Amino acid sequence: MNGGSAAVKAVFFDVGSTLLYPGPSVAETFARVAQERGHDLTVRDVEPHMPAMDAYYEAEYLRDGDFWCSHEGSVAIWMDQYRYVCHLTGISHDAEGMAQSVHEAYRKGDHWALYPDVMGCLRALKQRGLALAVVSNWDAGLEGLLRDLRLLPYFDAVVSSAVVGYRKPDPVIFDLACEQLGVCADAVVHVGDRPDADGDGACAAGIRPIIIDRHDTETESGYERVGVLTDIDKLLG
Repeated sequence: MNGGSAAVKAVFFDVGSTLLYPGPSVAETFARVAQERGHDLTVRDVEPHMPAMDAYYEAEYLRDGDFWCSHEGSVAIWMDQYRYVCHLTGISHDAEGMAQSVHEAYRKGDHWALYPDVMGCLRALKQRGLALAVVSNWDAGLEGLLRDLRLLPYFDAVVSSAVVGYRKPDPVIFDLACEQLGVCADAVVHVGDRPDADGDGACAAGIRPIIIDRHDTETESGYERVGVLTDIDKLLG
């Protein structure tokens, strides 16, 4: 853990599972799209396969997460997950059309929801005069998505892996964010949900990591943790 010696001047944020989550859920969206395309599927049919979809992503990420380093690769991993669910639900014959439609839905802000602590956290940090940035493994549509969600005005920089060609935990993506804001790494805090990508990556860049651990599952991470984002303001003193 890197506590840092300089006064904090900037806070970086991950996006998925840190600031926002799919809303409607993937199961709900998948079932809706399936019904629109003439398939006899309900949310109850789809929901049991969500853990398998999540496990598929984790296995691919751990095998080689460099798909996040390009827009094409980032889109492909989303699409592959939806194709996999098509296979599991017995509609693999329509996997391409289904995957495209579900992916298209999640390109828009109306299919994402903010955690209830997000706005309070961002407002408090801005009131302190801190610079804020997003540093996320995401496709090239991230800035547009944040605009749809009315979050973009809070951020002084948006750094997505697909645009810059580096993905967390590579310290370069954090270095690039520091350069954009004109701050030194030891004056930055990074907040994210993954100890591997966010914690290890921030540390490698000389940045102090804080893990948002909403479900108290990262007790062994070794990093500072908060249960809600609004506790970050208190941690900064």
